[in-house]
Amino acid sequence: MKAHHEMLVDGTTGGRDPRQMSTDDLQACGLERQSRGDAIRAKCLDCCGHSPAEVRRCAISDCSLWPFRMGTDPWREVRAMTDEQRQAAAERLARGREAKVSGRP
Repeated sequence: MKAHHEMLVDGTTGGRDPRQMSTDDLQACGLERQSRGDAIRAKCLDCCGHSPAEVRRCAISDCSLWPFRMGTDPWREVRAMTDEQRQAAAERLARGREAKVSGRP
């Protein structure tokens, strides 16, 4: 049985739950770490014959990935941050980076 398959209760095989797979398991399936946006873009390129121009021209608007094909989330509101919000975000980022370097959660 392939690394990404599992036996289901009805005796058939199906795809494993990726939330239950390790990074090594995912890599054994030939997958590489990538962001959601990169995965969406890769699927759009696959669908359009690996032509970025065709992804841009895609008119299949009933595809659930269509709004995201250009690498952005059009549903996400972009709001300007206040100086206070920007400072708080910078402090959170610095604390997160410090924790990562020190190995703290």
